[in-house]
Amino acid sequence: MATRTPVNSPRNSNNARRFEKLPRNFDRKVVFIPPNETRWRRLRRRIFNFLVHPAFFGPVIILIVGACLAFSYFWSEYSQRVDGLLRGEIFTQSAGIYSAPKTLRVGEQKSLDELVSYLKNANYVDKNSNASEIRGRFAADSNGLTIEPGTNSTIDEKQAFKPLRVNFGKDGKSVTAISNLKTGEKYQTALLEPKLLTSILGEDRERRKPVDFKDLPPVLVKAITTTEDRAFFEHYGVNIRGILRALWRRVDTENDNSPIANQGGSSITQQLVKNLLLSNEKSLTRKLQEAFMSIILETRLSKEKIFELYSNQIYLGQQASFSINGVGEAANAYFGKDVSQLNLAESAFLAGIIRSPNRYNPYRNPDKVTERRNQVLDSMVEAGTATPAEVAAAKHTPLNLQPPQKRENLVDTPYFTEYAQEDLTKIVADPEAVSHLRIYTTLDPDLQRVAHDALSKRLDKLDKVFKNKPGLNASLVAIRPKTGEIVAMIGGRDYLENQFNRATDAKRQPGSVFKPFVYATAINTAYNPSPRVITAATIFKDEAKVFSFGNDTYKPNNYGDTFSNKDMTLRDALVKSKNVITVDVAMEVNVGKVMNLAARAGLPKVPRAYPSMALGTAEVTPLEMAAAYTTFANLGQRTSPISINRVTTGDGMTVAAPVTQKTEVLTPEVSYVMDDILKDVVNRGTAAELRAWGFKNVPNKTAIAGKTGTSRDGWFAGFTPDLVCVVYVGFDNGDDLGLKGADSAMPIWADFMKAALDEHPEWNGDWAMPAGVSKAVIDIRNGQAINENGEPLADVNAAPTPTPVPTPTPNSLPNDGDFAPGDPNAPNVAPTKIIAVVPVEFRRTELFVAGTIPDKLSGTYNSTGDQPEVFPEPEESPTPVNARPEPTPDEIYVEPNSPMRQNSSAPDQPTIKQRTIVLQICSETGLIAVQSCPHPRPKTFKVGEEPKEFCKPEYHLKAKSP
Repeated sequence: MATRTPVNSPRNSNNARRFEKLPRNFDRKVVFIPPNETRWRRLRRRIFNFLVHPAFFGPVIILIVGACLAFSYFWSEYSQRVDGLLRGEIFTQSAGIYSAPKTLRVGEQKSLDELVSYLKNANYVDKNSNASEIRGRFAADSNGLTIEPGTNSTIDEKQAFKPLRVNFGKDGKSVTAISNLKTGEKYQTALLEPKLLTSILGEDRERRKPVDFKDLPPVLVKAITTTEDRAFFEHYGVNIRGILRALWRRVDTENDNSPIANQGGSSITQQLVKNLLLSNEKSLTRKLQEAFMSIILETRLSKEKIFELYSNQIYLGQQASFSINGVGEAANAYFGKDVSQLNLAESAFLAGIIRSPNRYNPYRNPDKVTERRNQVLDSMVEAGTATPAEVAAAKHTPLNLQPPQKRENLVDTPYFTEYAQEDLTKIVADPEAVSHLRIYTTLDPDLQRVAHDALSKRLDKLDKVFKNKPGLNASLVAIRPKTGEIVAMIGGRDYLENQFNRATDAKRQPGSVFKPFVYATAINTAYNPSPRVITAATIFKDEAKVFSFGNDTYKPNNYGDTFSNKDMTLRDALVKSKNVITVDVAMEVNVGKVMNLAARAGLPKVPRAYPSMALGTAEVTPLEMAAAYTTFANLGQRTSPISINRVTTGDGMTVAAPVTQKTEVLTPEVSYVMDDILKDVVNRGTAAELRAWGFKNVPNKTAIAGKTGTSRDGWFAGFTPDLVCVVYVGFDNGDDLGLKGADSAMPIWADFMKAALDEHPEWNGDWAMPAGVSKAVIDIRNGQAINENGEPLADVNAAPTPTPVPTPTPNSLPNDGDFAPGDPNAPNVAPTKIIAVVPVEFRRTELFVAGTIPDKLSGTYNSTGDQPEVFPEPEESPTPVNARPEPTPDEIYVEPNSPMRQNSSAPDQPTIKQRTIVLQICSETGLIAVQSCPHPRPKTFKVGEEPKEFCKPEYHLKAKSP
């Protein structure tokens, strides 16, 4: 209990005055005197008083409010930028440039390993792989292969490819059966998903193969986080410990060249933000923005999604002329693997080069790269993400890098894929959208590989001929003439060495490959004589000539400077590639018309035509020539080439489906005649060596046509009804190759076409002869028509008979005046004429456009009774488009399909003029006989009095009816 101390006690002596006796009426008050304060309490009190002082409190409040407003503003501003980035797909996993779907056939020579390799290139994975569920799966067993398309294989919400079961023969090298995996339905053919040719090449030439987080093996995730951001799955966007550690190492490291001397403190999220939303500027402002946006991004996405974006974005090196972005592309580029198949050593390698991909280029600095990989492995042991035993094994694993020369998308397809991208800009205007699209091209990957192998093999042989002279190169283009689809394109022998695409950009003189356009213009005179109708049987002389044009002259030579000085038909002139006759033909029909026709076929239009252009001196690219040759393969209809069949979004909705443009250049009749002549080039002309490769023309079964070309380079353009292929070989610097096209380009064409037709047997076939084409047997020495027995249809070599012939009496004359030519009983008969029989070796069945058989030129009707279709000439042509010579009263009109007509004409004259004519008359109808008439007989008429109608089969039916 407390005790009261007296007031006057010594204890209270110091306070004695406080307790002095006071008057009773004094109002007593109690005053509290605080104890003495400590220094800390006094300081705290003074600070508080200062803070609450109005002179300070107001500005503080203003600053706090301002900071909050600024924070809110920047949060909103940066949130909009982050949300704008996330509003669409940043990386579309299925985006890329794809080949055409592969057609798998029963009986096809395809092994299990080859088919598995194809499926891997189509982005399929093994069924047991830990990968994204959207990807296709395959599973191989002892009997065959199961194929399950992924969810990203739909087109317009429809499953475009069926799940399949493929069985192989006992040897494992041929397909024996194809069936539906779910229904069991049997197929003879089935479509497989197209192969990924390349990931998108953007404006910055970036290649990226987007992957899902589930595609990433755990060892790769651990290697990257150990190297770049160990606390990635723990922090909220900014790694404070990483920043402090980086600052310390920059100060503490003695060796400035150490791999960790300049280690950054940015988290994986910060690196992603910098690369996607900011620049590489080194400034405090950028770092603050980076940190702010990283925190915002962490509120929007999961850690797995952020890591997925980072894995798809990072730059990992350079190959050829493009950059490698993302671990998906890097795994394929460096190891030829799918990212899901990477092991610990490969994962440590990729994680190690993130910091400086160019410094750690594995092809230039393999030792430095190995050292860096081992550093990453040691760090993984330190961080506890790998065991010492695993790391020891990984360190002894060599880096089995895939040489760039073995990458298909750097060897077989890059010229085509870059051309397809150029075409894509005509379809999709927004360059930003391209990286989110699937582009399905027309390329056949099997034919592309065959083309590359054929070209490489032949050039290797030619290198020995030219003793490895630098600059020798070649290109190949193959087009489907009916659709315009480019199924193969090789722009050069080595893309890594030179990215110049000779197929699309190398303009060279095609030489004799151009000649068919000269001869097509000549055959087209059936519709536009200028100045006469020229047929395949028209005679020209193979002799030296000098041609005048303007104030100049031109004197061409044949190959080898040799001339036969003999007459030959137009067909033989092209088959034997006679230069002087070609120029002669071009000058007669007007070389300007030749160049106009070539321009309609798609070849470059020339400002002025010269005689030498008939020999192919106007430069073209192989692609232009291949497109022009579709005119012949397609029976007169030129088809523009296309490289893209369909463009879809990442989820398969069609954006565009390009179609080819077709242009009518020639009539089917003219084209068919030209095709037959070009088939003859293969049969017995400058391309006859193709028979050594097994090429043979079989009527109504197989048709192989083409033309060699020799300028300073070697060319060959050949085609079937379903495939056109053009090959060019030459030196890049323009040096003279010194080899014929048959010796340089044709072997490449032959190797490719043989494999192509074996791969696609449905592309074999022959052209159906149009109704407006007629056949007639001719004497190749003079182009005149003869009958089946080799007798001229017109009298030749008139001469008196050896002995006088007595004048017949009137009673001995037949009543109807029917006499065969040379009959001694005929009245008023001129001296008997000897009928010369044409030897078999000079006979040939020739093709003609209706109405142009040499002795049957009429210009009024053809075998169908209708006028042939006429295609107008270009405006430059001075000849009216429908011009045909008007018949005179003494010209002869003949049914083109009737070989029984007996009259003659010089092969270089469009009409025949004579006073009498002998016709084969049907005995039953009295009309001009046709081949189906049962009883034809000859009868002589005066010109103008002969029957004009032809016997028809129905007339005989009427005659036989009761």
